[in-house]
Amino acid sequence: MRIFSFDPVALRDQYREQGYVHITNGVTPEFLDAMRQFVEQSFSSHQVQGTAIGGDKTQALFEFPADADFPGELFDVISSLCGLDRASMTLSERHIKAYEDDAAPNPRAHKDRVSSQVSVGLSIDIPAGSSLILYPDDDRSVNPFNIAPALIQSLEADRQPDVVLKTAREVVIDDRPGDVIVFAGSSTWHLRRNSARAVNMYLKVNDFNSDPLGEDPTTEQRRRETVELIQTPAATNGLRTAVPALARRLDTVTRQLTRNDWEEVVQANVWNERPVSLSEADLAVLRAIDGRTPVATVIDRVSGDGVEASTLEASIRRLADRGVIDLLPSG
Repeated sequence: MRIFSFDPVALRDQYREQGYVHITNGVTPEFLDAMRQFVEQSFSSHQVQGTAIGGDKTQALFEFPADADFPGELFDVISSLCGLDRASMTLSERHIKAYEDDAAPNPRAHKDRVSSQVSVGLSIDIPAGSSLILYPDDDRSVNPFNIAPALIQSLEADRQPDVVLKTAREVVIDDRPGDVIVFAGSSTWHLRRNSARAVNMYLKVNDFNSDPLGEDPTTEQRRRETVELIQTPAATNGLRTAVPALARRLDTVTRQLTRNDWEEVVQANVWNERPVSLSEADLAVLRAIDGRTPVATVIDRVSGDGVEASTLEASIRRLADRGVIDLLPSG
C-alpha cells in the first residue's frame, strides 16, 4: 500500500521557496481509508498522553498497516521534498489528532517541538470552514524545547505570538480529506482555525536522530542492541569498533548553578528517565561524538587532552547503559 500519491521532486522548489507545500489529494485513497478505519476501530485503545501532548484535542498513536512501506516511503518522500539527510532521518511523532467539539475557534499560534523539524499533516476528516493557518515569513527561529507549553512560557511579552504575528502575512490552507500539508513545524508559527471535530494525522520527522517519545520503530531496536553490546562479557573489541551516537531519547544536557556557593551541576536528561549526572570526562565524550566515528577513535581524540583512555571507556559504557548514547554497528 502506497501512502503518498505525489512526486516530491516536482514540488522541491516550491517547498524551498515557500517553506511549505499543500498537496491536494496527496494521500492515496487506500491509505486514507486505512486512517479512517483506524479512527473508527482503534483510536480509543491507542490514545497517548504526557507532558509533550497538549491542546484541545485527543491524540492516538497510529499503527501503520503491515503492507505499507513504513517508515521507508515517508523518509524517501520527505527527505527528497525537503532536502533532509535520508541516512539520519528519524520519526518523532505519528499521531492521529481528533479535535474536541468545543475546541477554541481561533487559538493562539504555536510552534511544534524541536524534534518536529518537518511536520507532515495528512487530512482525514475536515469540517467545512476549518483551515490550517501558517505564518511562513515571520520569526522563523526554532523552538528549542520538546515540551509543548515551554516555548510560550519562555518568551518575553514582546515576543509572544500574539505580538510578533499581529501584522504578519498568514497563509490560509483550506484542506480537505486526503490532502497533505508539509511545513517546517518547529520553526513556523501555525494554528488550526475552527478545528472542532477535525481529524488529521501528523507525521513529524527530523534528520538529527531525535525521538524523545520513542515513536520511530527503530528507536527501541537501537536501544536493545546497545544494551546487548555493553552486557556481553567480552565486549571490549566490539565496543571499540562500535559507533557512538547521541541517543534518540536524549532531550537536553543542562548546567545548573546551585545556591551552595554556586556549585555547578551538569546533567543529561533522557526523556521520562531520571537525570544522569555528568563528569568533565562524560562531557568531553559527548562533545566528540558525531555519529560516524568509532569508539576507539573518539577515545584517542579525547585522551589526547589528558584524560586516561580507561576513564573514557568507562564513561562510554556508563553513558550507553544510562541511555544517553547509543552504540551503532560500524560500517
